[in-house]
Amino acid sequence: MLAGLMYSVPFAIFTGIFVFISNITGFNNVIVWGLGIIPSTPFLAGLVMVIRKYAIEKLDVPVVSTFFAAVKENFKRFILHGVVIYAIVSCSFFAILYYYTLSADDPVFGSVLTLYLLFTALLLVMMFYVPVMTVTYELRLRDIYKNSFLLIFGKILRNLIAFIAVAIVTAFAFLALTFSGGAMFWVTAGIIVALYPLIFCYIVNSIIAKGLQETVGYFVGVNSDKELTAEDIEHEKEIIANADSTSDYVFVNGRMVKNKSSDENKK
Repeated sequence: MLAGLMYSVPFAIFTGIFVFISNITGFNNVIVWGLGIIPSTPFLAGLVMVIRKYAIEKLDVPVVSTFFAAVKENFKRFILHGVVIYAIVSCSFFAILYYYTLSADDPVFGSVLTLYLLFTALLLVMMFYVPVMTVTYELRLRDIYKNSFLLIFGKILRNLIAFIAVAIVTAFAFLALTFSGGAMFWVTAGIIVALYPLIFCYIVNSIIAKGLQETVGYFVGVNSDKELTAEDIEHEKEIIANADSTSDYVFVNGRMVKNKSSDENKK
């Protein structure tokens, strides 16, 4: 709960600032309102880290220090993630609205709208992996996004379950706001702002965590020092030797291994 508030409060503040700016400048639209996503995204690093420690690794860690340590360590990368999330949200909003309007007159645009909704859903699933992968593994940004994209298709069942669960929670929050009025609307909005990010992150990370560890590597915890048998080591060497020389990393034995042949080809 505390970690959720530590993310929600900055998000609400930054969003409020940009809504205020949009009102006084006359640029009163989603493009300006959504800019609050970018400066608030580094706080998502703290929320994801705390959830990972408590919900996945079952570790009892100090919430505040763990939260801000993750924010500090991942600040620059999460600013870039914020830009990506902002671009996805703003572009998707206007594209969906545009094709939805056109589909009323031409059924062809209804098909285009369906394809774009599917594309947006795939991007959303990709972003399920980006935050937790960033705070967990020491990877380059391009590898984080590349592997997050590959995991869309590599863990389809888990991704589908996570997507449906998130959709249900989002629909419930939307309906709660829709059917609230007067002072109750603001009370409901406050509860949603406080709890939705926490619930969203918990659902996503608890569902995708096992598949992510199986593919990329174990989180820090009881499995991080997993010992490989002689058979595992021999199998690892064989996979690396036969790996695509253009790939920077090879996934083997539940770990991400640097592909040395890739480095040699670049020299």
